[in-house]
Amino acid sequence: MAENITQEHWLETYKSLITLSLEAFRFSALANGGAAVALLAYLGNLAGRPNMAMVDMSCPMMAYLSGLVLCGVSVLFGYLTQLKLLNEIGKTEKFFFGHSCYLLMALGMYIASLTAFGYGSYLAVLRFANS
Repeated sequence: MAENITQEHWLETYKSLITLSLEAFRFSALANGGAAVALLAYLGNLAGRPNMAMVDMSCPMMAYLSGLVLCGVSVLFGYLTQLKLLNEIGKTEKFFFGHSCYLLMALGMYIASLTAFGYGSYLAVLRFANS
């Protein structure tokens, strides 16, 4: 009985971790993509005004787009982690590298995606302050 409860608890915890991971990926994509769209809307509004000087927002835009790409790569490594875990079930032999390698890559890319968002926002604030 206790083993069955432990197994059910493990399974529910695993499912909730997958849900949390998906929400994290969505957050990163929404933050980077939303910031890029907001920046484009701001620049479009600025371009419609004849006497307003244009602000160079190419670096913040590049940071947001890089963050979006890094988020996508992170999702890819998340998929590869799950695929590797599936292939490791029931196997006793030692693999050259296990699912941990893919997991670390997914985490690294996700952190880089959030860093790109933060850096892009920092650059945008500096550009707004100097204009």
